[in-house]
Amino acid sequence: MTPYCHLDKRTTLETIPTPALVLDLDTLEANVEAMERLVGPTGKRIRPHVKTHRTIEIARHQIGGHAWGVTCATVGEVEAMAAAGIDDLLLANEVVDADKLERLALVAKNASVTLAVDDAEAVAALSQFATRVGVTIGVLIDVDIHLHRCGVSSAADAVRLASIIEGSAGLRLMGIMGYEGRLRPKVERRAEKIASAYAILSEVRDAMQRKGFDVGIVSAGGTSTLVEALADPVITEVQAGVYCLMEPDLSGMSLPFSCAVVLLGTVISRHPGRVVVNAGRRSVGMEYGPPVPKGFEAQAIRVSDEHITFDMPGISPELGARLAFTPAQIRTTFNLHDHVWVRRGADLVDRWPIAGRCKFQQGNRSHP
Repeated sequence: MTPYCHLDKRTTLETIPTPALVLDLDTLEANVEAMERLVGPTGKRIRPHVKTHRTIEIARHQIGGHAWGVTCATVGEVEAMAAAGIDDLLLANEVVDADKLERLALVAKNASVTLAVDDAEAVAALSQFATRVGVTIGVLIDVDIHLHRCGVSSAADAVRLASIIEGSAGLRLMGIMGYEGRLRPKVERRAEKIASAYAILSEVRDAMQRKGFDVGIVSAGGTSTLVEALADPVITEVQAGVYCLMEPDLSGMSLPFSCAVVLLGTVISRHPGRVVVNAGRRSVGMEYGPPVPKGFEAQAIRVSDEHITFDMPGISPELGARLAFTPAQIRTTFNLHDHVWVRRGADLVDRWPIAGRCKFQQGNRSHP
């Protein structure tokens, strides 16, 4: 492992500036190994979704064995991963901006790039830039499997789009994908909704195959639907990403993964029964609720922009004490930080840049 920065013995969990994101390397590696054991017997593959962490070094830990290539959410993430030498990239999202399509085509000069599409006009634009740059870009037809966001709405639409793709220069039809996201543990009729989503993918695949189209890839699933996706006979690859770091509400799903990241904060104020830490919404994702205290008891947690305030009966910690919280939403938490500190056991061993953070518009090229 090549250090991103030099860490001497004076750099400890007690000296790094807070709020700080800290990754336990042993847990990350155990999670990756657990996924490999889980996927191995199924014959499927994992294409880790790097929107979870947007960190090149974490992506490199995930790739290998039955996991190869990565899934990205933005063109900026694709560029960041490609610049680091990761050369099998799926952008599981629609792209229509001319600038971004050109950037994708430029990445495809040195890497395998696949893009999700759901519209004939987008296919035509992608084909234009692929031929202009002189590359071939893979295409997955995005299928709406009840999320009602992107994706074609029927098997007939998928067949029509497949015909257009195969007739478009610079493009190669690779298969289909869908996203049944947000089917987390507390969702009502969860099993029924997952089964229905995968039935749609099966229907679309069968319709395309009857028309003679090769559907080599059927990509779907995330960590919250991992068990179901691995058991489904149609799905060939799973876009799970959270498994390597985990989120607390997924820990009750009997998955063989543990939470690997904490947000470290400093006690900056204390009052009888109440403690304030210097972390807040600007350093921790809140979409799934407040962060979970790790190694101490806290009640009535309140999170504002720069503060986590909570009730703590009994003796309060000292001013300057470091307290750890497990983020409830790991993905948006990573996007709030420039880097993540890495520990092995009690020792800090590295600091990794979050290279893909905030890569929504900007790319590697300079613009006037």
